[in-house]
Amino acid sequence: MITPLPTTSEKPSPTPSSLSPPHRSPLLTHLLTPITPTLTSLPLLLSTFISGLADSASYNAWSAFVSMQTGNTVFLALGASSQPLTRPYGWLKSLTSIVFFSTSRPPTAPLAIPRMLIEATVLGCAFFARLMRAPGHGGRTRLALAGSFAIQAAMMFTAAGLATGKVVPTPDGLVSPPANPPMFIELVPLALLAFQAGGQIVASRVLGHSEIPTTVLTSVYCDLTSDAGVLKGDNAVRDRRLMGVVCLVLGGIVGGWVSRSEAGLGTVFWVGGGLKCVLVGAWLGWGAEREGEEGKGNKRRRGW
Repeated sequence: MITPLPTTSEKPSPTPSSLSPPHRSPLLTHLLTPITPTLTSLPLLLSTFISGLADSASYNAWSAFVSMQTGNTVFLALGASSQPLTRPYGWLKSLTSIVFFSTSRPPTAPLAIPRMLIEATVLGCAFFARLMRAPGHGGRTRLALAGSFAIQAAMMFTAAGLATGKVVPTPDGLVSPPANPPMFIELVPLALLAFQAGGQIVASRVLGHSEIPTTVLTSVYCDLTSDAGVLKGDNAVRDRRLMGVVCLVLGGIVGGWVSRSEAGLGTVFWVGGGLKCVLVGAWLGWGAEREGEEGKGNKRRRGW
């Protein structure tokens, strides 16, 4: 009689499906947590102030805006008739600002300009929109917001370094550098500043504050005057619009005075970059989203 050999009890090797999912570190969990919408209008108002700083300084130095693309579009259209006569290449500065504000891809050749204008119209602030959506939750995570503003700060610091180091022509007090010959190196800080400005307006959309676009006021003026409840005492949306106007104007005033002072043009961008670093820290420490706040927009949010 043959006795069967005893079988050894071996545990089956674990399959990928039976493995427990890896746990996130506390830091990663903190960074990937969506933020509460409460008081998110305040960082956007500070961003609006920064836009005023940058636009007043860049227009005074290089006759082009870095945030207000409506003005740049008009300057671009004037270039078709070779105007203004004192700045024959002003249209090129405006085009550079529009393209870098709207899309993350720089121009590669003069013949690519019509294609780039189409891309700028269709894509619109593509880089920051895709960057902020990558961590999930529609871009409302601490990582998305802090990362976006860190990139914006780095670009402002680079432009500040170019201006401070006199790599690009800057106004000497009340005297601007001569317009001829044209200095195409000016396109570099314009591109950097316009690119980073795109991150601000994307953040305002992500956070549901379309009444604080941070870069332009035309729609804000329209919404203010057409608001049926503009005279009501409790109207937080109206208050945010008014504060946006005040912040942009104050930023423009400060930028103008600083750029004409001994501190110079570069200081304006150093200050703007520093303020954006403050916002990076604010986003990293912002409160977490509470239950019921997911996707909460201004129509359901009465406070700031």
